[in-house]
Amino acid sequence: MAQGLELLQQRIGTVLNDTLSPAGSWLGFTLESVSKGKAVATLTVRPEMCNPYGNIHGGMMSLVIDEIIGFAVISLNAENHYTSVTLNVDFLYAIRRGETLRAEAEVIRFGKKIINVDVRVYHNDNSILLAKATSNLTATNMPILQEQ
Repeated sequence: MAQGLELLQQRIGTVLNDTLSPAGSWLGFTLESVSKGKAVATLTVRPEMCNPYGNIHGGMMSLVIDEIIGFAVISLNAENHYTSVTLNVDFLYAIRRGETLRAEAEVIRFGKKIINVDVRVYHNDNSILLAKATSNLTATNMPILQEQ
């Protein structure tokens, strides 16, 4: 039975518009790479993701970060779901509608109860660091459902 990492690896190069997360599916990430504890995805900033100035909205950037964290956590093939306890974001530079960003997440520590994840979001064309974030997630008692 395929688990998280294997399922994600099968989706490399595809647009993830049919995930279990409706918000994440709406984003429409293209999964670029995934390995145990790491995930990289890209997306083009659409007008509905922007603030009145035509730059990505801070809430949208936070959604991008939260979703790429989810892919990195799924790749661990954990037995239970994890949920966010903290999400600390530094917004460093703006990206305009029509431009493409690249989000990279790496699990720093995968403990029995807590997972710590580091995220960097770059402008895909020139590698300007747009945002950096860290998150702590805690284990829940909700088991991962296996494919039927």
